[in-house]
Amino acid sequence: MREVTVFTNGDSTKLSTWSNVPYLFTQTLIEKGIKVNRVDLTPDASLKNFWDKTMGRVARKLNKQTNFEYFRSRLHFMNVSSRIKKAIHAHRQTDIFIFLTFSFSASKLTKKPVVLFGDWTYDYYFQYYENRKPDLLEQQSIHRENSGIEIADLVLPLFPGIAAHMKKTYSNKNIHYLGNVINSVNTISEAEALKAKENSNELLFVGGPKYLAGALSLITAFGNLKKQNPLLKLHIVGMKEADIGITLPTDVICYGYIDKGNDKERELYYDLFKRAKAFINTTPKWGAFSATIEAMYFYNPVIVMPYDEFVETFGKQIPFGVYCHENTAEAIEKSIRTVFEHTDYNSVCIQANNAVKDYSWSAYIDKMIRLINALPKGD
Repeated sequence: MREVTVFTNGDSTKLSTWSNVPYLFTQTLIEKGIKVNRVDLTPDASLKNFWDKTMGRVARKLNKQTNFEYFRSRLHFMNVSSRIKKAIHAHRQTDIFIFLTFSFSASKLTKKPVVLFGDWTYDYYFQYYENRKPDLLEQQSIHRENSGIEIADLVLPLFPGIAAHMKKTYSNKNIHYLGNVINSVNTISEAEALKAKENSNELLFVGGPKYLAGALSLITAFGNLKKQNPLLKLHIVGMKEADIGITLPTDVICYGYIDKGNDKERELYYDLFKRAKAFINTTPKWGAFSATIEAMYFYNPVIVMPYDEFVETFGKQIPFGVYCHENTAEAIEKSIRTVFEHTDYNSVCIQANNAVKDYSWSAYIDKMIRLINALPKGD
């Protein structure tokens, strides 16, 4: 495999795109001596604006709770298909086409192998997160996505539970879980991490507004703990104070979105990870998985809900933190005390790093390449 064309929903040269995944995915391929052609499938702004004012209004009138948007529309699908055709023509020397999404594919447009890489399917989203049946428009989008998954030469889900679900759902036999990845461009030594945490009184929460439920419970728990420990601080990355919507206790610092593509912001981000005594996100069903394992890589004990994918990945008991079974202030406060009062705190930190240290992008891409090299060669 000498040359690949990688399709992404966003600019894969930017760290800010999709939790740094497209950048690290393509950069690792380049580091291994593979030529990468980048194709950005970002929705066309003019088409999106037209759709939002026409079909989008109709969709919202039919179902106020719909998740259907321009990205899932047939218009966008047709536009993307046209762009894929142009990319296939422009990059004739490509050995394989890789999509960092399950939503689009080139399988019907080329005889060369097609790989789909993603977190979860649109169908799974409704089953697990929405817990409802999709409406008619959502079903049409699911059907288009499912058709692409069925005929792809290789499908790589990022999570074990979703991989198991997909293997049961689709007839495609080339669905493989290869482990997860740490989306970090910085590193830290064990000695440096433990020294920074030695006298730390800082808690870290990472998550955007969709994780508000976890943040609110943590803020209440923090307020209670602050009475006994006046030095305690809580750093919230991903939300501004306006997103949280309440008056915050003293020493709760909100940063909003931090862009790792900006040198100063990236250093701030990793400095917060380095200094934290514990990482906490107890939002039910999904606790910012990517940020959590990044925190673990930086030797942080974690306090999370035992949501499906985390348990599938790390087991029902974790030596590197605490499973908080309720997203309540009382349960979070108890979990924080458990971490702070642990008789061998350094050991918990080291075990956090040990649990994820093999989740490197280099190792992941090597496993993917082995699978790709075993595929039949296209014309």
